[in-house]
Amino acid sequence: MLEHIGAHVLHDQSLDRSMPLCGLCLHPSPLCQFFLKKGRGAHASLTVNQAASKGCLIKLKYSYGVASKSTASSPCSNVPIHCPLCPKSDAAIWRYFFKVHFQQKHPNAPFAQYENIWKLTTFELTEMKQIWANHMKVTIKHTKKSKLPPLTISEDHCAQIPARYFIIFIPPPNN
Repeated sequence: MLEHIGAHVLHDQSLDRSMPLCGLCLHPSPLCQFFLKKGRGAHASLTVNQAASKGCLIKLKYSYGVASKSTASSPCSNVPIHCPLCPKSDAAIWRYFFKVHFQQKHPNAPFAQYENIWKLTTFELTEMKQIWANHMKVTIKHTKKSKLPPLTISEDHCAQIPARYFIIFIPPPNN
């Protein structure tokens, strides 16, 4: 799901990229708000705070730590990230829209200092482009032909309309 929506964000020309969108449903970010919290344990990574998050109708459980890194088996790293310049109480921004957020909310901040937050690797861009190229291909599963003979229905079990129910319409003669 994250890869599919991420491919739309990166390559779908019909999307309006002038404002941040939700990484799960593509609604404008103000409608879908995600908040983060630290996971359990001393070395736990961040996780989405489901209780505080609101708006998005798509409920998806995923490992935040795994999803935040681009790998061969999961190239999309589009996850909500908390902006280091926004108050801690603000909602997180999806990585693929972080640059837009930065341009709109923090135009005077040093761009180069925070570029690593939204900059994608060549590997991720290439893999996501491949996912986009394949997104319209549908795999058709062919079922095995049955070894059973086709079902035949005897004359006694066929549905037939008795002749007494036939109404013959004879049009009136043209005078």
